[in-house]
Amino acid sequence: MTINKLYFEHGDEIRDLTIVGGGPTGIFAAFQCGMNNITCRIIESMPQLGGQLAALYPEKHIYDVAGFPEVPAAGLVESLWKQTERYNPEVVLGETVTEYNKLADGTFRVTVGSGREYLSKAVLIAAGLGAFSPRKLPQLGVIDHLEGRSVFYAVKNVSDFAGRKVVIVGGGDSALDWTVGLLKVAASVTVVHRMHEFQGHGKTAREVLEAKQAGLVDIFLNTEVSSIETSGDQVTGVKLRRKNGNQCIVEADRLLLLIGFKSNLGPLSAWGLELMDNALVVDSHMKTSVDGLYAAGDIAYYPGKLKIIQTGLSDAAMAVRHSLTYIKPGEKIRNTFSSIKMAKDRKGES
Repeated sequence: MTINKLYFEHGDEIRDLTIVGGGPTGIFAAFQCGMNNITCRIIESMPQLGGQLAALYPEKHIYDVAGFPEVPAAGLVESLWKQTERYNPEVVLGETVTEYNKLADGTFRVTVGSGREYLSKAVLIAAGLGAFSPRKLPQLGVIDHLEGRSVFYAVKNVSDFAGRKVVIVGGGDSALDWTVGLLKVAASVTVVHRMHEFQGHGKTAREVLEAKQAGLVDIFLNTEVSSIETSGDQVTGVKLRRKNGNQCIVEADRLLLLIGFKSNLGPLSAWGLELMDNALVVDSHMKTSVDGLYAAGDIAYYPGKLKIIQTGLSDAAMAVRHSLTYIKPGEKIRNTFSSIKMAKDRKGES
């Protein structure tokens, strides 16, 4: 079962919470809605749930989520959805939320790019870093005809690199992770980084350096890509320029540019919400500057914030929990342990 073809929209009913964004934070927020007996809908701009994990890094392994010593990104998304789908949340895919209006009775109306409108009692923004696009190398010029064929900005399918001569550009976590990940797949791996040392996780950096000592990977530090050689839609070589002026050409048929992404809040930047470092400022209850409108995950800012998946999941639980006071004003909110909640649900099903 694929997450991009699971459920159609349920209709035009008002929901308790509209969740803008269907990445890990948004999916877990939907689960928390079920745990707290409120209805929700997820609106996701991509054609599938999972956010960047599904769109950019489905085969990348993640090591810092509690309970998973090691899990592929796509596997984590699948597990989050399996946890959530019991509550049958409404899912709207391929739609970007463009604006919101807070109505006189305190409910919210959000409008998507197609013009359709959705009503809910509260809104949770879990849109990650917003709209994102890969950083490119301007010196390569227009290479549209190569992208997705021999030039890549993410590893969506490892088989694209099987038996290939791969040049990886970058020195952060993604570049180091895929250097290690492709060693047993590619015919050869070369890493090019413009700085004098790697910026990724120390453990992975050591693995890459050890692979170099073992003759498994070539590394060029203090080096930049100056141009590429091509034949049709295929890369045949990558021209490198060291900072000392020396140049060389590395034979290659795959160029993997892992030099980060540019994020853009898009329509959210025009909503009049308080911003800090291109994120939405929230209080200790994950509430933005608008009552009833919450934020969680990478798009939320508060002092000491860590932009990691684990923190996003915590943010989601906090946001949903505290949204109850807005969704159900005057109602006493009781804490229920998950084991008790699940036991009651199973009893009700029998």
